[in-house]
Amino acid sequence: MAPDTERGGERNGRVELPETGGGSEQRESVFPAGGGTTLARFDRPRGSGTTLAVVADPHLTPTDRGSFNVYHRTKQRFQMAVADAHRLDVDGFVVAGDLTKDGATEEFALADELLSAAPAPTLAVPGNHDLDPGGEPSAGAFADRYAGGEYPVTREVGGTTVSLLDSTHPDGVESLAGGLDAAALLGLANDGVTAPRVAVVHHALAPLPAPVDTACPATQYRLREPAATADALADAGVELVVTGHAHWPYATTYRGLGVVGAPSCCSFPPAYLLLHFDAVGTTVSIMPLADEAGLTEAYEFAVTDDRRGDAVRAAVIDGYFGRFPMVEEVDTQALADPPTAPSVGN
Repeated sequence: MAPDTERGGERNGRVELPETGGGSEQRESVFPAGGGTTLARFDRPRGSGTTLAVVADPHLTPTDRGSFNVYHRTKQRFQMAVADAHRLDVDGFVVAGDLTKDGATEEFALADELLSAAPAPTLAVPGNHDLDPGGEPSAGAFADRYAGGEYPVTREVGGTTVSLLDSTHPDGVESLAGGLDAAALLGLANDGVTAPRVAVVHHALAPLPAPVDTACPATQYRLREPAATADALADAGVELVVTGHAHWPYATTYRGLGVVGAPSCCSFPPAYLLLHFDAVGTTVSIMPLADEAGLTEAYEFAVTDDRRGDAVRAAVIDGYFGRFPMVEEVDTQALADPPTAPSVGN
């Protein structure tokens, strides 16, 4: 059962969170009411007007409820992301891993049902929750089903080159940790693609921002040998890396690469990313998937989580979401108006 929640108010057109735990915590706005939030503007990659929707860590389940991931909202949140991607007429829909809660047959059935309604092309990389070493589906079956070939998979999406990589189970055992093996990186380097590209991988490449880094240790959330991996990606023509796994929005640069961490579409703050590539550069927007009541519900579940609760609370109190955009490499006067957010329910 969901915890009791109290709706926050609105101030200066921004959705706010309520006080939690009976204290006098500072209340911090998260998303503009009625609009998305710009997370980053990168000088590269550039494009000709391509827009991608990136949904991360939906953890779809038809039966479970509660927890940090607000399981009883997973189907609804994913459906909203699909509907909003259609509203914005995106050129492609990408899932950055952890499509399912635990890789169960009924969870994949739900995922297939929902993905069938998503804008084409619909692509996905696996997350640590999706693949059980030696189980079903296998990594190869997942790749065929959701990427149309063996990873690494590279697709042209609306004029933008997107490369999908599998970072799960680098040692062949079930683990939170991730890595890209030499064969995958060599395959990317030798696939004949010369255009600048975007890479999508589940595990984090760059260091996570404070205070979330305290709840998400690098040994469990980052790719192994991140510096060497970043250099290999850059050598293969990658200019932007989009990751999931941490359930937290952030943007940075790492060893010359633009790096974006996608929020989860189920846990706080429930949202997806919109990436727009034009002649000026790349604009990354966070598109909310919950109204004030839904955001509050997700926050209440988050701050009562034993592992991440303190970090989420500290981030909100310290004004983390007021520091966006986190990367600004573009002359903003050359940009179009940001996308509007969908009308969302709780």
